[in-house]
Amino acid sequence: RLDTSPRTRDSPAAPAATRRSKVMASMGMEDMDEETLRRLKREAAIRSKEEDFERRKKAEEKKKRQQLQALREEYEKKLLHREQERLALLKKQTELRARKKAENERLNNNREKNIAKKHQLWRERADAEIKAVIEEQVAKEEAYEEAVAKQRQAKRDKEEEKRAQVRDKQSKQETLNMLRTEAELEAQRKRDLRSVNRVDELKMEAREELESFIQNPYPVPLKQVLAGRLRPVPTVTELLAAFKDQREDLEQLEAQDIPMRAQLCNQSIFQYVRDIQLKAEAERMRPPEPVAGDLMRTMGKKKAQNPSSPISRRGKSRAGRN
Repeated sequence: RLDTSPRTRDSPAAPAATRRSKVMASMGMEDMDEETLRRLKREAAIRSKEEDFERRKKAEEKKKRQQLQALREEYEKKLLHREQERLALLKKQTELRARKKAENERLNNNREKNIAKKHQLWRERADAEIKAVIEEQVAKEEAYEEAVAKQRQAKRDKEEEKRAQVRDKQSKQETLNMLRTEAELEAQRKRDLRSVNRVDELKMEAREELESFIQNPYPVPLKQVLAGRLRPVPTVTELLAAFKDQREDLEQLEAQDIPMRAQLCNQSIFQYVRDIQLKAEAERMRPPEPVAGDLMRTMGKKKAQNPSSPISRRGKSRAGRN
């Protein structure tokens, strides 16, 4: 802050003005009246004040210029100091950045070295593990191949043993078949012999019966006549099998969809049912039926016999008793 307060006592020009006014006052005091004297004193006081004001103004301006110069110099010094501090700070920051960069580079290098070292250790460890795994896999494959070879050999041995057993079984079966064939041939030969002997016996018996009937006729029919009337009939097994087949066919017929089956067979329903009926009739097992020759012989025998003869009555009475 600038000091603008008036300082008349401290100013160097104040005593000179005072002395000059006193001298002028003493010179013209004698020949001037009081009014003029006051006027002159007033003017002298005004001029003195103006001069004092000018001197104070110049002093203040000079002081202001000095203060301004001082402030400018101080501001420039501050700017310079600030610039120096900024430059120092920049230099310090640059040095810090350089040190930090160097430290980062050192840390990065150490880190890269550590990473490379760890990577090398990891790679060695991984290579060792891979090698161990490969060796283990190779060992497993060798053991597997060995086990497979053993299993194949065991399978071949088992197959060979089975083939040997099959060959032995076949040879035994062939032997049994040969013995069976020989036994069947022998049994067939014996059956043939028994059949031939039985046929001869039946022929002899029929001849004897016929000769006896010729010599002594009687109303009882001959055995050979009765045997000639016999017809082949199915066995019980054949009848049961036929009954089972008919029962299964009936169940299948009840369960099936006849219109759909007829459509699939590209037939009408009536034609499909007719085919089923014809097939059942063809496969049905029929009981033995009498032959026309038997009927003719029976009719002829009835005509030959006289109802009033005692022979026929004896035959009827025997038949009733039987």
